[in-house]
Amino acid sequence: MIKPGFVSTEAGQTTDSREFLQQRVAAFGRTVAVILLLSLIGRLLLGVAFGYLRGEVAHASFWAHAVSWIPVACVWLICRSRPLQTRTIQIVEGIGLVLTSIALVAMGANLPAAAGAATTTAYSLSFGLIARAIFVPSTARHTTWLGLAIGIPLVVAVYLNFLTVDLDVWNSHGFFRVIEDRSTLARSQSIQIGFAWSLTTLLAAWATRVIYGLRKDVRDAKKLGQYMVEEKLGEGGMGTVYRAQHGLLKRPTAIKLLSPERNAPEDIDRFRREVQMTAKLRHPNTVTIYDYGCTEDGTFYYAMELLDGVTLLEIVQADGQLPESRVIHIMRQCAMALHEAHAIGLVHRDIKPNNIMMTQQGGAHDVTKVLDFGLVKNVDSKVDTTKTWTEAIIGTPRFMSPEQILDPPSVDARSDLYALGAVGYYLLTGRFVFEGTNPIEICAQHLSAIPEPPSAVVERDINSDLERIIMRCLEKKRDNRPASAAEIAEQLHGLPIDRWSQPHAAQWWERAGKEIMMCRDHDAAVGSLATIQAEPVLTKR
Repeated sequence: MIKPGFVSTEAGQTTDSREFLQQRVAAFGRTVAVILLLSLIGRLLLGVAFGYLRGEVAHASFWAHAVSWIPVACVWLICRSRPLQTRTIQIVEGIGLVLTSIALVAMGANLPAAAGAATTTAYSLSFGLIARAIFVPSTARHTTWLGLAIGIPLVVAVYLNFLTVDLDVWNSHGFFRVIEDRSTLARSQSIQIGFAWSLTTLLAAWATRVIYGLRKDVRDAKKLGQYMVEEKLGEGGMGTVYRAQHGLLKRPTAIKLLSPERNAPEDIDRFRREVQMTAKLRHPNTVTIYDYGCTEDGTFYYAMELLDGVTLLEIVQADGQLPESRVIHIMRQCAMALHEAHAIGLVHRDIKPNNIMMTQQGGAHDVTKVLDFGLVKNVDSKVDTTKTWTEAIIGTPRFMSPEQILDPPSVDARSDLYALGAVGYYLLTGRFVFEGTNPIEICAQHLSAIPEPPSAVVERDINSDLERIIMRCLEKKRDNRPASAAEIAEQLHGLPIDRWSQPHAAQWWERAGKEIMMCRDHDAAVGSLATIQAEPVLTKR
């Protein structure tokens, strides 16, 4: 059954399955044609080697053999030339295989019946039908009809061939009884071949049904609505992320599935809220949500922009401290993305280096993308404060604001500004604001310890205005922080520091960006919980 939303070209066939069918039919036709052509060449070489080439070429069986490969070669050429409808593919394949089988039957019919030509021909065709059932995706019904179309000429040819057999030669083979009537012999042999071919057709149909069913199960297992799943990219606390492709648009996509163990009502509600809230955001520095749905077995998923890039965590781990101009470039884009979310009442609550990705899009280098709104909170929602999970200490310890630790329900947009300041600190110094041996120790420092200024922990000059912006974001009291993300973006824009230019960014991507992506375990990252985790996310109630 084709799932809702997946493109279907005709009954029971999706676009992808039609293309797969055409590819396999073409490959099968080519393989059979090559085998028949090589066997024909083999006959010629044997004729040359043993001196009977002239007699071989003059024999009718040789010319039947000579044309047998042409129909299947035509099947290959037709199926590789252009896209065909499923019915057309089946017709082309059927005609080609039947014509080839008739040629092979004619070849056997022109050989002495007493030499076992009928049995040899039947074995060859049986092998071809079984191979076709394994190689070409099809239904059992279609395989059965194809078997009948091939088997009828075979049985008729056997009957006619044995009507001309030399009974003295036949009886000299030492069979159990002497046969004196050619028609009796013809009937008995055609019945035997017919019975054997019927078993072959049933076996091929059964193999087709089993293999076709397995292929369909695998295809359906990889299908989510309009998307075909390709490979797993990563796994996080709430779900698993896969690389996928839109069935019709062929657009690369990231699919996030809610983990099976996360099937409690509050988990499903959080997952639904994540996609619904993220989908409201349109800023170019926020990951884009494409679609949302539920599989037939009840698993929730959503499709989002697939980003081929590197996280800030990976950049710092590879390069260390970033230039001031690049820190400003990144922080300003993040601030504008957060400003849009805050303007509609959404607080991210998990801003950190591995939830911010740098990518290249539309010819622009170093495009910042804020990822993973899995812990997002709607501060305008009355329902939000009644949910048990929203009252938990939730977030990543090294980037949590004091109020996020002490009073989670009171968290507002200024908590994201604290985390943004901690991210800027990390980019500028290559160090976290606070270090500790465990999350509790780190959280305790966020509550009471005064962070050292970036200029005190690095051996280079730091612009005092940039340092002041970052330190203001890290104020313990939220009222002492900047009033909004837009204010941070404006202040960063006004700093008297050379801009991080596109040529600088292009050079970095050519030098280091490609190397980072090649060295890590997977070659693509997505806006999800599947990105590399610097430390565990606290969700303890």
